[in-house]
Amino acid sequence: MDISKLTDVKKVDLCKKYFLIGACFLPLVWIVNTFWFFSDAFCKPINAHRRQIRKYVIASIVGSIFWIIVLSAWEIFFQHYRAQGLVWTDFLTFVFPTGRV
Repeated sequence: MDISKLTDVKKVDLCKKYFLIGACFLPLVWIVNTFWFFSDAFCKPINAHRRQIRKYVIASIVGSIFWIIVLSAWEIFFQHYRAQGLVWTDFLTFVFPTGRV
């Protein structure tokens, strides 16, 4: 999709849609939104439409960073405690290592 051919109004609409889709627990869509609209939001002269795009791009960046931190923290927690072999760690997963059950 070539977004450079879209009008500013359609860009705002598309950026808003991608932000709202990303808000449904899909942080990858926020990352795509950031890459697609970063140049429109920060590298071109500002106008009313680009100000809205900038708002959605910044929110997408913040949301993506939040989800990266949350998922990384969960993975670190999961790997650290699962390797210890404690009884309650069996409730962290549905996939059990061979010989554990």
